[in-house]
Amino acid sequence: MTPKSGRGQSDRYPIQLPLLYWRKTGARTRVGAGWTRELGERGFTAELAERFEAETPLRVRIQTDRGPIETEAKIVWIGASTPAGAENYYGLTFTDIAPEALQALRDLILPLSMVAHAGMRLAMDLAVTCRPKNVGGSPIKGQTGEMSRGGMLLRLPRAIAPGTVLALTLHSSNGPLALEGAVVWRQTPEDQKPGELIDHGVRFTSSTWSVSLTLGFLLAGRP
Repeated sequence: MTPKSGRGQSDRYPIQLPLLYWRKTGARTRVGAGWTRELGERGFTAELAERFEAETPLRVRIQTDRGPIETEAKIVWIGASTPAGAENYYGLTFTDIAPEALQALRDLILPLSMVAHAGMRLAMDLAVTCRPKNVGGSPIKGQTGEMSRGGMLLRLPRAIAPGTVLALTLHSSNGPLALEGAVVWRQTPEDQKPGELIDHGVRFTSSTWSVSLTLGFLLAGRP
């Protein structure tokens, strides 16, 4: 269906944040996860884990680097999805947002509206094991620092050269999550301190929709 209402709002900015949602009416259902694509004061566009009809009311919790923003929203248009039906794209409008939540939203959007912005990294301290892809040997143990849908700050006991593709496993209370990522930068030797882990920037290279949903649950604070 061609999107109509709500899509022409000029106050939405390309901001990707993890979110959780609950159906507001009907039979009790399990919580779902997704990602915002554009975010504004009046609503947002998002990829959600399920198919919904227009006018469906939802309770949503959007996770930011300053804490969660919880509010009620309604689906106002339905966009395209993948052939497998994995990524369901929607436009949503806020229907009942508390003043403090609206102010938190404005404080979040204002600095991001000044620059092109694809994703926000959120603090996340998880144990990681990794090794260069297709290379044997013992895995390297490290920690995450910050994480987004597209990548993360990875702290390791030894330096890994930029361009190296890593097979990664994130270890959380929800279980292990396997994915791949390429090192795009590493902390310079002069900035490294003896005995401390070395910072690396990693871009995810094999993030499927199912992996994105798992990351969404992880970063948004799975209940």
